[in-house]
Amino acid sequence: MISCKSNTIKCLKCRTKLIDDISLITNQNFQCDPQKCNSYDIKKVIYLMEDKLPEWIKSRIENEQWTKGRLNCEKCSCRIGSFDYISGRKCECGETVLPPVHFTSSQVDRPILSENALKLNKSNTE
Repeated sequence: MISCKSNTIKCLKCRTKLIDDISLITNQNFQCDPQKCNSYDIKKVIYLMEDKLPEWIKSRIENEQWTKGRLNCEKCSCRIGSFDYISGRKCECGETVLPPVHFTSSQVDRPILSENALKLNKSNTE
């Protein structure tokens, strides 16, 4: 995983811009106690808010009839994440259901996010 300086998320392989605005990222630690649960660790998985998905992701989800599938870069076809509207996976501590759409952090360039940026992002989305 390489961190980029802008507010965009890019494919790690070809550097195609996947998401323009970092506000599409779900705050990674606000739903569970980080001491008990690391399901929202941004170093592993980047969950996306369903109501703000880019059109290319919505199109992929609709093509799979809102079930489950892989997200691939539109340019190089590298797998960058997945979605799962079927299983409703719970987080490690069992307190919340994980968001269904995510990027795998090791497959994308993402901005460096500090704790303050994550808190600010949470307050902007509420």
